[in-house]
Amino acid sequence: MRKIFLFVFFMAFVSLNAYSQSDGGDNNIYSLVDEHAKYPGGQAEMLKYLKDNLKYPEVAKANNVHGRVIVAFVIEKDGSTSEFKVKRGLSNECNEEAIRLIKSMPKWEPGKKKGKAVRTSMLVPVNF
Repeated sequence: MRKIFLFVFFMAFVSLNAYSQSDGGDNNIYSLVDEHAKYPGGQAEMLKYLKDNLKYPEVAKANNVHGRVIVAFVIEKDGSTSEFKVKRGLSNECNEEAIRLIKSMPKWEPGKKKGKAVRTSMLVPVNF
């Protein structure tokens, strides 16, 4: 049941569609694209990656900190990640760990607009 909830929660964030921040140019960041960016192996592999690579901060464990950090970032045209921001955080340690985890992800398959790779905005929840 928890996996289904995480999957539905993740899909809700991935599916958030808005218009691009501006029109035209190569360096725009889009959230509305023809093809969304894809984690290698799909969503199940991304959830596995998050679970296997999360290092729960000792301070957070000691203080019984639990919850979700939501990280916004950009998938670049080459599939790398950049521009990390915590949209909803817990503690500084958990926020830093969530960003570290997203930064260390393998390259994604970039999003596409009119058949061309574009910079795409993404939100991912990290559970502690």
